[in-house]
Amino acid sequence: MRNQNLWSRIAAHPMPADSAGRSFLRQLCDDQRISEATARRGIEEYKRFLYLCATSDARCVPTRAIDAVWHLHLTHTRDYWNRLVPEVLGGKPVHHTPGETTGHSADFAATLRRYEAEFGEAPPKGIWKRQCRWQATATAIFCFVIMAFLAFWAAPMIDDGLPLPFVLVFSAVGLMVVGITAVTALQHWGVNLGFEIDIWSDSEGGDCGDCGGGCGD
Repeated sequence: MRNQNLWSRIAAHPMPADSAGRSFLRQLCDDQRISEATARRGIEEYKRFLYLCATSDARCVPTRAIDAVWHLHLTHTRDYWNRLVPEVLGGKPVHHTPGETTGHSADFAATLRRYEAEFGEAPPKGIWKRQCRWQATATAIFCFVIMAFLAFWAAPMIDDGLPLPFVLVFSAVGLMVVGITAVTALQHWGVNLGFEIDIWSDSEGGDCGDCGGGCGD
């Protein structure tokens, strides 16, 4: 590590509580709906990202998970600009530059190489990669099952000569009841259906990290 003193200051910097007294860790948990262990690791990796930004003039590219921590920290303007930048980073500002994800692949790869060179280990796969949430597969299966159930249920009624509008309305009501019940049960078991990206995932699938909506300059 080229600047151990700088890293020691960054690692020791206390992250700010909010006006209600919630710790930064708790804020991140509530904001991202993640566990304290995941949030704690996210904060650690964010601090490592800050170190990479502060020790290089090159563009450093975060993943969306790190960017989420960064965004939260930026809302604490006094801590970020009055304490972190002048006292911890030695006056070097680390600006958040919004931008599209396209065109940052080379910079992201360079960021990962610098991470490994500085910290002597590869970045953790979850927080430093953008992963497709496995629930997307569950959602697709769920939708297929519901549609198959609807077809299986509606076909006999159509064959019995019931009016099509009646069959459609009746099936829609049944589909809604079954869907709400199923989704509620799955959420109770901790499964959230959706096609969104899980930026905190620890799986190895998916594409590599993007700019996350902002880069460090």
